[in-house]
Amino acid sequence: MRSSDTATAPQTGRTAVVTGGSGGIGSAIAGVLARQGATVVVVDASDRAEAVAEEIGGIAVVEDLTDPESPTRIVDRAVAAAGSVDILVNAAGIQVRTAAVDIDPEDWERLVAVNLTAAYRLTQAATKALAAARGAIVNIVSLSADRAVAGIVPYGATKAGLVQLTKGLAVELGPLGIRVNAVAPGYVRTPMTEVMLDQPEFRDRVLQRIPLGRLADGEDIADVVAFLASDAARYMTGTVLPVDGGYAIT
Repeated sequence: MRSSDTATAPQTGRTAVVTGGSGGIGSAIAGVLARQGATVVVVDASDRAEAVAEEIGGIAVVEDLTDPESPTRIVDRAVAAAGSVDILVNAAGIQVRTAAVDIDPEDWERLVAVNLTAAYRLTQAATKALAAARGAIVNIVSLSADRAVAGIVPYGATKAGLVQLTKGLAVELGPLGIRVNAVAPGYVRTPMTEVMLDQPEFRDRVLQRIPLGRLADGEDIADVVAFLASDAARYMTGTVLPVDGGYAIT
């Protein structure tokens, strides 16, 4: 039985802001947190956020995270609607597959804006509310943050930056009672990865390196995010947890 399906409700009374909330991992995180009792603010640039929010009984906020003013609007909406921000999950992310030296400058700027700058700005905007709640931040990073993977080097660079941001914020925000951790997913079937994982040779090569013998689904990641956001992880901060079925150790 998944932890999200147990009778306990560790997030009851809490408000969680989840960016990338209509994506494969983000929507799973939103669903798990909602089932655990949280009021979830589903943030996405796509209006699919409204469908996810309706399904889980949450609040949809359609915002482009590359807009410097969007973090303030998101936090204000969450506080106005639910009274607090107790959990911030920075799950929004994009990927551009190309050789690093060939990437279009606009694609580079957008990768940095969505994968790194948005998390930084949203943390800035939410710090006061998170401190009042003695809340938690969970950032979604990647195994490519510390591995050189040809074809997604710029993506890996942004995720490496987010890892360092996680650790630095853990140090600076700890005295305010805010915990900051990260989850590094392995191979999860999502719209971002399906082009690769639908190639039999690539998929088989990946599966051969995963000791647990299967790809992850969204809830495999979401359950760990929910743990890090809960009081069960109350003495954890600055941690990057790989959730990869053992891929990184092979």
